[in-house]
Amino acid sequence: MPDEKLGPPVPVVLAMMICDAIHQDPATRKCTLLGTFSTINARHFPVVHPQLAVHIALTDGHGKVKIRLTLVGTNESNPPLFSGEGMIEFRDPRVVAELNFRLNNVTFPAAGEYRFQVYGNDQLLMERRLHVLEIQERKASDG
Repeated sequence: MPDEKLGPPVPVVLAMMICDAIHQDPATRKCTLLGTFSTINARHFPVVHPQLAVHIALTDGHGKVKIRLTLVGTNESNPPLFSGEGMIEFRDPRVVAELNFRLNNVTFPAAGEYRFQVYGNDQLLMERRLHVLEIQERKASDG
């Protein structure tokens, strides 16, 4: 029996950016990403990162699509550090839809690699790595 297609195809992710904040102009709806990054430095763990944002641009969507963003560690059997979802409707597959997520007070339990994962209708569309590094304090030299 041939594989049956389950529903319309999921959207394509054009971009997923991690940044400090996102400003969206109320008149034009254009987004400005402030302070893009892919690494967080910390002196001790667990560490709480006060605020970050994720900007996602999608296209080639068909009709209503459930979008979910999660932040997971390398051990995906642990619960996500963040999970948020919403519904987006694509009236035309050529449209580019932009989504902004704001995360406050995210606790990173240890140094390591974390991943933002974006899902469309529960299908993984893309991952973006976020490195959380432990930095050593420099000791003043005796002199």
